[in-house]
Amino acid sequence: MTPTATEPSHPTTKTESGWHIPLPRRARRVRSQDVQGTGVNARIGQAVTAAVGTMGAFYFFAFFMAAWMFWQTESQKPFDPYPFAFLLFLGNIVQLLLMPLIMVGQNLQTTHADARADADYDVNRRAEEEIEKLLAGLRAIDLRTLEIVRRLEQSGGL
Repeated sequence: MTPTATEPSHPTTKTESGWHIPLPRRARRVRSQDVQGTGVNARIGQAVTAAVGTMGAFYFFAFFMAAWMFWQTESQKPFDPYPFAFLLFLGNIVQLLLMPLIMVGQNLQTTHADARADADYDVNRRAEEEIEKLLAGLRAIDLRTLEIVRRLEQSGGL
């Protein structure tokens, strides 16, 4: 097997006969703390995105709204009667505050997904290089085996 110009940078060994023996190696692991934003705002955005994007947050907001509507419909002197204008105003304020924070968190999550995709690409590229070397070794074994069979047939051994 002859070395090519695109030899991989990962460790391998070659025996005296030129066979490729892969050395064990570990894939790069992408962790959240490796790609998190470094600023306070980025960490707050990611924490809010992680907290608000849960079923617990959904249940909290649904319970709060249902309790508010029940309280205002059953109250003797409701300050926010049926169309619940103040409740809608509060909901809009919460949405306006959460929207940019969630977008910051989603941008950080996208950065993390991109880093994972890059790591996956590196692993796949190295695996493909390894498979190509193994296939070349199998081709060499096939050629040697065919040569042995041909010699045996010529000598009358088969």
